[in-house]
Amino acid sequence: MTDQRIHELLPFRANGTLEGEELAAVEAALAEDADLRGELAVLRAVRDTMQAEQAESPGDFGLARLMRDVGAEGGADAPATANDNVVPLSRLRIWQAAAAVVLAVGIGFALPQFVTGPGPDPVAVRDTAPETGEGYSLASGVETADFTIAFSPDATEREIRALLLDAGVEIVSGPSAIGLYELGLLDFATADGASEILSSADIVEDVE
Repeated sequence: MTDQRIHELLPFRANGTLEGEELAAVEAALAEDADLRGELAVLRAVRDTMQAEQAESPGDFGLARLMRDVGAEGGADAPATANDNVVPLSRLRIWQAAAAVVLAVGIGFALPQFVTGPGPDPVAVRDTAPETGEGYSLASGVETADFTIAFSPDATEREIRALLLDAGVEIVSGPSAIGLYELGLLDFATADGASEILSSADIVEDVE
């Protein structure tokens, strides 16, 4: 499994929703890579902070407070030891993670991509779309989002993949810092039909 794919699966690991070979591959990578463990700590801390502060505005908690919380948890989860060759997560990366969350709240969840790289495979076409240096090609040919969706924290990647195939949509952006995805319709799908399928799914918390 490539380093890029490991990074793409890291948010699912932070949510505890990876299974099987993918979980084993991510666990093996985490055991060997201190920076990756630091990134996982940041993802967990950002998610926990957003859940705890979701009723407050950015002005109530601010970037400095979020950086403090993220930095504290990152340090606790990935301590440096003499025998572990640990490279601490840089303050710049922590700042970028915290800033992404503050920006997300401030602009009403029109979110930038948090995970580096092109993001997860477009799930609906992951087995057929050719991979290039720029990531996977989208079946719809465009990257315009028709829906913004939040999946249940316990939704597995397999369940998400099946739902997107059923609804006729693909991921065009995400996951964001707080786990939101933007979806685009495939050529054969309709907005009404996809909306009905997504809205009625048990693993979907919200779709717009």
